[in-house]
Amino acid sequence: MEMDRMKSIFAKLDEINYALLHHYEEIIGHQLTPRQALVLEHVYRHTALSVNDLASKMNVTPGAISQLLAKLEQNKYIVRTINLKSRREIIVTMGEKGVDLYNTYNRIDQKIADEYYSKLHPDVMDQLERAVNELHTIVMSEEGRENNGLE
Repeated sequence: MEMDRMKSIFAKLDEINYALLHHYEEIIGHQLTPRQALVLEHVYRHTALSVNDLASKMNVTPGAISQLLAKLEQNKYIVRTINLKSRREIIVTMGEKGVDLYNTYNRIDQKIADEYYSKLHPDVMDQLERAVNELHTIVMSEEGRENNGLE
């Protein structure tokens, strides 16, 4: 694919993101680092994860993930508990602040979907879905992360 075309697509996506950024002002105040946000995304999508599973999904050591978790737990974004079935295992779930954050995300996403995406013609929405799914498949396959992403 020609580079100029890709640059144009990226520029349009950036414009869309910048235009919608004001909707996310409530979330910006959380001041999470990208790694902290990724930890929360994994825990949110999986409901509960062991520290080892979380470290594996993020391609880091359990020690490195523990440092991230300590700060998130201190700020009530996550909760760590001992697995009663295997007392050596620590389970990570969403904390009060993490749940509130994702409730806010979901409310904002719904508002954006209602205000903008709902105005797309169904055929265009189908094309967008196919394009995004195909790109996802290519990237995950090329990166060797077919099932290690946020799925």
